[in-house]
Amino acid sequence: MKSNSVQGENSIFFQQLDICCQKVAEKSGQESIADWKNSNYVKLSGLLRRETKVNLSENTLKRIFGKLKTSTRYYPQKATRDALAQFIGYRDWYEFELLHPVTLEKTTAIPEQIVQPVPEVKKEEEKSYTPYIGILILLILFAGGLFYFYSLDDGPVSNVKLQCINPDGQSPHSAIFKLQTSGILPDAASSFAIDFADGKPRRSSFKDTLINHYYETPGRYFPVLYHKNTRIDTASVYLQSDGWSIIATMEHDTSRVYPIVSEGQSTISDHYVPTKEVFNAGVDTSKTFFVAFAHVKPTNISADNFEFSARIKTSANRPGVRCSQATISIYGEHDNHAFSIIRPECAAWTSFKFSEVRRDGEKTDLRELGHDLRKGGHLRLRIEQKNVHIYIDDREIFKTKYTKPIGKFMGITISFAGIGSFTDFKLQDLKTGEKF
Repeated sequence: MKSNSVQGENSIFFQQLDICCQKVAEKSGQESIADWKNSNYVKLSGLLRRETKVNLSENTLKRIFGKLKTSTRYYPQKATRDALAQFIGYRDWYEFELLHPVTLEKTTAIPEQIVQPVPEVKKEEEKSYTPYIGILILLILFAGGLFYFYSLDDGPVSNVKLQCINPDGQSPHSAIFKLQTSGILPDAASSFAIDFADGKPRRSSFKDTLINHYYETPGRYFPVLYHKNTRIDTASVYLQSDGWSIIATMEHDTSRVYPIVSEGQSTISDHYVPTKEVFNAGVDTSKTFFVAFAHVKPTNISADNFEFSARIKTSANRPGVRCSQATISIYGEHDNHAFSIIRPECAAWTSFKFSEVRRDGEKTDLRELGHDLRKGGHLRLRIEQKNVHIYIDDREIFKTKYTKPIGKFMGITISFAGIGSFTDFKLQDLKTGEKF
């Protein structure tokens, strides 16, 4: 399975890979792979990078999809197969293989056989075997029925909950999760997995009843417990900041973050970080990077009835930054709000989420959120009784509404691709007037 040279074109590996490629094509909205051009592979490379944080070039994708012919068909390494499987909703390639079994049909030559005369069997002897054959058939049917009965899925597991033993703290924070059961654990611990909801693309399966996860940035997270790919419960983790916390990250690198801390006579202002300080924190500023300003603390402000405003200036053109987006994330007790403002030509990469309502620019026309703020602009978000309005320079550009309240306002993060800044920050409750 690991070797590229020994696998025939008709092996089960390539049958499963072809199935996966077709499902990837369907999800990307470009079903007919035979008609794909270079632009299709470029688009798919971007989609995979965004959803799985794995960078696959268009040439690699062409080899996987069979566009580039080689003497032996290219079979991708496991990390690449995992990314393709995750893109279409599976935990990894192993789970995709299990749920898409195929059989390898082999044609073998039948050797000549010497025909021996068949001795005549007496009817009495034939009859003597008939009762045993009937009993054997009944036993097989009975065993099959028992197997089918006990293998039936009884529906979602209801007696297992996800508990975080230490849900509150400051970042960084190691959160300990355990399976809390009422009665006996109904399945093996390894059949339960957690999505930690912190942007990491993979879920972690329980090897025992405890899992320890390292959260790196301030915020309010809602990890989800799955049983065999079915969502069964959620918990919360709340990590506060000490005032405004500034953290840089790099695209495709989910293994670490880069806190930006000034020492002595620093050039850092509250809401702006120059490139030099980002570089000094360990970031390769010749590649795509992001800088986030987070202020996370509990309040009595309603996250369903407040107004936020600031003057936002997004990054100028620089290596790795073409779309100059700014993303606003609002943390509530029960859920989050988030939206991105991005240059108009990049509107396909924007998105929004307000409580249970979410849309993605790849599948929805979100040109309303396409605005160039490289020279700055006044951004205002007003949520009044779960009705959302977004304004730029006092002109309404977007509105929507949601139904599920997210409770008290618990913090905010303003993040930029590249070097962005904001000033004149204001946030207050529309009813009580409490300010953040």
